[in-house]
Amino acid sequence: MLKALKSKRVTELRSQQYLQCRDQSIAITVIRSRRRRRKLSLQVGRSGVVLRAPFATVAADIDNMLARNRDWIYDRQQMLLVQQGEALRYESGEYHDYLGESLELSVVAGKGRPQALLGDGLLHIGGEIKDAAQINRVLQQWYLRQADQVFSTRLQFWAEQLPWVKNVPELRLRRMRSRWGSCSADGRICLNTHLIKADQRCIDYVIVHELCHLQEFNHSPRFYSLMTAAMPDWPQYKVELEAVGARLVRE
Repeated sequence: MLKALKSKRVTELRSQQYLQCRDQSIAITVIRSRRRRRKLSLQVGRSGVVLRAPFATVAADIDNMLARNRDWIYDRQQMLLVQQGEALRYESGEYHDYLGESLELSVVAGKGRPQALLGDGLLHIGGEIKDAAQINRVLQQWYLRQADQVFSTRLQFWAEQLPWVKNVPELRLRRMRSRWGSCSADGRICLNTHLIKADQRCIDYVIVHELCHLQEFNHSPRFYSLMTAAMPDWPQYKVELEAVGARLVRE
């Protein structure tokens, strides 16, 4: 059965390098992706500094990008370190996680029903806003909609890759603090809505984990053999998710 798994073209390569910024050596995670076609992007979040680039980008272009933004990287990281120990206030200038990135919150009071929109690297919340509690509710509703869409898409993708999955399982969403997902004895998958804040590959890891339980309803060596056959680099994303997990479920 393991031989029946579809061969997968490498779509992403990750590496790490270091950038000297004033008195610090800052780790940079470089992600080369076939999905990214033209430009490089740089993101400084609470989980670190990530530079995303097209698959064929040469090292010199990456080094130039980092050198041009050296001061910005340092200043942004210092600001996030100050914010990290503070309680969330749900106000403009605060940062919230989404798909592995830290998005700056922009709150603009106006007319109409409050709603959240993503654009230009900002998470906009506008409308008739009363207080921080309402902003939090609008944000959580937005997270739930994104989770439903993203999780459903990735669940269907992985269900089609694994030969023992005959149909896309029923998906349920739930806010949880102690686990990222579960698989019931009758084959239903439940995913933690907080997971939408993690990188997509971490989301994929959790989905693959639960789909493997459809074949092995345990954590036996056979289960982990299925995991490795389906997603050879799953331990990397398990560690990554564990490193940021406490922060992702704090609100």
